Amino acid sequence: MIRPLLLLATVLALMGAARSFAPVSEPHIPGTGTVLGFGFLVLAALQAGRVFAALRLPRLTGYLLCGLATGPDALGLLRPHNISDLRIVNGVAVSLIALTAGCELDLKSLRPRLRSVVLISLVALAAALVGITLAAGLLSESMPFLAGMSPAQRWTAALTLGVVLASLSPAVTIAILAETGAQGPVSETSLGVVVIADIVIIVAFTAVHALGANTFGLQGGAAAISPLAQLGLEIGGSAVLGAVVALAILAWHRVVRDHLALFILAMCIVAAEVGSRLHLDALLVCLTAGLLLQNVLGLRGEVLVRTLAPAGLPI
Repeated sequence: MIRPLLLLATVLALMGAARSFAPVSEPHIPGTGTVLGFGFLVLAALQAGRVFAALRLPRLTGYLLCGLATGPDALGLLRPHNISDLRIVNGVAVSLIALTAGCELDLKSLRPRLRSVVLISLVALAAALVGITLAAGLLSESMPFLAGMSPAQRWTAALTLGVVLASLSPAVTIAILAETGAQGPVSETSLGVVVIADIVIIVAFTAVHALGANTFGLQGGAAAISPLAQLGLEIGGSAVLGAVVALAILAWHRVVRDHLALFILAMCIVAAEVGSRLHLDALLVCLTAGLLLQNVLGLRGEVLVRTLAPAGLPI
């Protein structure tokens, strides 16, 4: 534990020294400092994870606290524009995690528990959504950012908070399962629950967004696309792009075979960047790709998981 603590302190000190040379008055140029910020985060998070692992706590806790401590609201080693520049890193990481999640979901083995998975997802989301919405709505008058709103607007904002805060994280679930090496019905059920919940949240947020636009008078006019069409484009377009990604990975694996990990990384970058520009969900894109590869196209998920294993810890 002493060694990772010393390494963590060294990385923090080096980042602080590098920050001291950055000009404060000059305007920020997008993209500058991205490599520095990414390298610092990876090195610092890995050492923080080792410290927490020595304390018999999840490495993920160390990663989260490291980000919180070094972010703009604490030590300030990473500034808001650095966080903005690292969006591509976040998008690629989420895409790789979603691809791994899809490859881990064997629908054939999950079928006997599918009813339980759906029920757990719906009950958990409904309970969280109702509880958070009621709490936010009842406390809305004491929340400064809701001041001046009508009752209908406050409850719409409370419902939006309920949908956002009720969401689950496939990324966190995959990280915990990967770290613990958990396998079996509980881990498969947990993974299925967060995947289904994520899809439900996307649908729910689209509905709440349409309600909010109507309540706050933000409709785009007659030419604006309807919420239902927007939802269909987001989910359907993500599924189509996911199928394209799956076919590309399968073709590379069967024809080229070499450097599969590098090609998967490239496809995840494409999914994250193209998806964001087309208003598609990168998580759904790569989740669909993983599900198709594992359950339809005959490329066993173990192959991709084993290929991506060396990059698992930095992700």
